[in-house]
Amino acid sequence: MVSENPSIAFGRKIKRQNALTAAVFGGLLAAVAGAISPPRFAACAWGLAAGFVYANLFEYALHRFILHAREGLLAQTHGVHHSTWHGPDEPLYINFARSPWVVVLLFVGNGLPVLAAEWLLRLGFASSAIAAFVLYFIAVEEIHWRIHMGGLPAWLEFARRHHLRHHARGEGGFNVYLPLFDRLLGTA
Repeated sequence: MVSENPSIAFGRKIKRQNALTAAVFGGLLAAVAGAISPPRFAACAWGLAAGFVYANLFEYALHRFILHAREGLLAQTHGVHHSTWHGPDEPLYINFARSPWVVVLLFVGNGLPVLAAEWLLRLGFASSAIAAFVLYFIAVEEIHWRIHMGGLPAWLEFARRHHLRHHARGEGGFNVYLPLFDRLLGTA
């Protein structure tokens, strides 16, 4: 039996851990939102749409302005992701974070304002907005992994081309797989 490359095995483990953390902690935040104000069908539809668009904007802004800043710990860490492209250590630096606590902090930072808005407005949208953020996060982790490591479905080939142009040029293409804000802001 041939064993899997240790870097790939470790990267897969981190990807699963991040997805599980996002699902559990995001699910907890969504449940809290539902307890604050029970979701209503129309509000849920708007919440899903708003959460998805917000997640795409957050991904874009984080990637463009923080991860590609000239200095800072996150920029340095992201630089390692770029520098290991096509190298043996590439699988170690594909995932959003190596610690589940970073994923928890991501959800706290993005979830608390949504919960506060739900508390104040009682619109019934927050649980679905948080669910959309969870699903988007998990999709980014999985699709980013498959862009770099293979196994991407043919219908997502556009995402691979978009993201790998970012790696080749080093600028533009800040959305990993769905370039909504890259197109809106002219960085596609």
